[in-house]
Amino acid sequence: LLSVFGAVTIANAQFTVTDDNGNTLQDGDVVEFGTLEQPEADYNFFVTNNNPTQEIYSRIEYLSQNNASNPIFAELCYGFQCYYGIELGATTPPMGVEPMLIPGGNTTGLGNHLYSNDPGNGTDNVDFVFAFRQYSDVQGTIETGTPLTFTYRYNPTLSVNNVSKVNLSLVSTMVTNELTMDINEPVQVMLYDLQGKLVKQAKYEIGRQVMDVSSLSSQQYIVQFKNEGGAVKTSKIIIR
Repeated sequence: LLSVFGAVTIANAQFTVTDDNGNTLQDGDVVEFGTLEQPEADYNFFVTNNNPTQEIYSRIEYLSQNNASNPIFAELCYGFQCYYGIELGATTPPMGVEPMLIPGGNTTGLGNHLYSNDPGNGTDNVDFVFAFRQYSDVQGTIETGTPLTFTYRYNPTLSVNNVSKVNLSLVSTMVTNELTMDINEPVQVMLYDLQGKLVKQAKYEIGRQVMDVSSLSSQQYIVQFKNEGGAVKTSKIIIR
C-alpha cells in the first residue's frame, strides 16, 4: 500500500480515519495499490469518534470514478456488513438503513475495508472517490461537520513486488480447536472478535504453525498477521 497525501488538511468534525498501519487519512488523500488481488488490494480502515461522550453516526458515499471499465464498485464493508456492486451516488450503509453507530471515544473494529478488482484499460490509473459523512441522528438524515473525501486508486504501473505483504497462508478458515498456518516469515498473529476485542495473540516463526483456539466460543473472528516489516494481512475465520 502506497499513500499519496493531499496538500491541505481539513478538519473532519468528530472522527479520525486510520489504516491498519496507523496512518491517518487526510482529506484529499489517495490510497494506491498496484494489484487487484485480495487481501493485498484491501484498504482496511478504522474510524474513531474523537468526542469522549457523544455518539456519532456515519456513512460512506461513493462520489465518482475515472477510467473504470465498470462504474460499479466491487466491495465496501462498513457497519458490520459487506455491500457488493455499489452504484455511483450510493452510500454504505444505504439510505434507509441505520448508519454506522460509533459511541463516544470508541473506534470501529476490524473488518471494514474497500476493495476493487477493476483493471480499467490496463494502462491508466483507475480512481474511485468516496467521502465519509457524519450524522447526528440515528436515522442518518442530519449531516454534521465536514465530509472526509479520498480516492481509492488502482495504479497498474506500480510493481506488485514493491507492495509489502505478509507471506503466509491459512490451511483452512473453518476451524475447530486449532488454527493451522503455513508461515514463510516471522509474524505476530492477533485474533479479534467482531467487536474488535483482542482475544488471543502469539508470535510464530517459519513453518507450519498451530494456534490453540479451543477456549474460544463458536463464532466468526478476525485474524490479523503482521510481519517484521510492518505489513499487515487480515482474514476472517469461523470457529465451529
